[in-house]
Amino acid sequence: MVFTHRFPTGRSFDAGKEGIALLRLFLGVDGGQTATKTVVGDEHGTIVAQSSGGPSNHTEEPGGPERLERVVLATIREALTQLHISNPNEHTFAAACFGMTGETDIKTRILKRIVRTEHLKVIHDSVNALAGATAGEPGIIVIAGTGSVARGINEQGEEARVGGWGHQFGDEGSAYWIGRAAVRATLAEYDRMAPKTILTSMLFERLSVTSPYQLTEKYYAGALSRDHLAGLSVWVDEAARMGDKVALEILRDAGRDLAHFAQAVIALVFPRFGDAARRTLDLKFLVCYAGGVFKCEFVLTSFRDSVSNGDRRAEVRPALYPPALGSLLLAYRAAGIDVPPNAMRGWVTSAS
Repeated sequence: MVFTHRFPTGRSFDAGKEGIALLRLFLGVDGGQTATKTVVGDEHGTIVAQSSGGPSNHTEEPGGPERLERVVLATIREALTQLHISNPNEHTFAAACFGMTGETDIKTRILKRIVRTEHLKVIHDSVNALAGATAGEPGIIVIAGTGSVARGINEQGEEARVGGWGHQFGDEGSAYWIGRAAVRATLAEYDRMAPKTILTSMLFERLSVTSPYQLTEKYYAGALSRDHLAGLSVWVDEAARMGDKVALEILRDAGRDLAHFAQAVIALVFPRFGDAARRTLDLKFLVCYAGGVFKCEFVLTSFRDSVSNGDRRAEVRPALYPPALGSLLLAYRAAGIDVPPNAMRGWVTSAS
């Protein structure tokens, strides 16, 4: 997920080095496939520090646990150094929440060992993304970056998640899905099973290959990575803007697939029929979107139209806050603290 916001660092206190060290600080972290984002808030709900580092996911892979520990400690150290805390590795947070891609068991064991905090939450990154997207209120988030997932929660606290099964078995509508579709379109043209597309010449020229065999071999042999395949989605968008019908249909299909995620979650947490229907028939709810794929106007338009036409109760809009702020909000809640409305308004300003 792309994290582009810089939050204004609050300076509502002037406690000096010793005073800052005694403040109750709250930690929110979003650890994704691209980067790890860290935000620190004080006891008044003011953002006082932030930092970023490399990816911290895939702990099941060789070297993954060590990478998670290294990245998390580095981002925490950087954030606390901004507050002039002399020994950041020894600081104890009032509460900390980590939203992490993929499984959480291994990550929880590591984070319990390396992070000092009175309250620790380690959750799937769709949970903190949802909390940030709706400011902790009922609603739905659809995330489409390298992978894809959707999650929703209603006023009764009932939750549902759809997708998030990874590139081999899921990730419909994601950047990886779009990149793979581009390669498949090139192969289908070669097999005379699909129309011609400028994606073929684009991929051949830019990847320095002369045949579909060379193209696929680069991926099968590992010369080009899964993330590289996801990066082809940018070229698909470029081809669509040049008028290529195959590329355009790939992007529209991605938007529709992501809308299907939203519609599946709506049916589970905001149903029109059944025992729960009486409380949701007239209820408006947010369907938020986040992730780099939604920067493509063709995907976004297809997604928005499909969701809105499928359920008029849905208000489709960008996420209110990015996932790191969702983690921070959940850290406060883990300690039994509600962030003051004026502080939250400052978050809205920073995320606009």
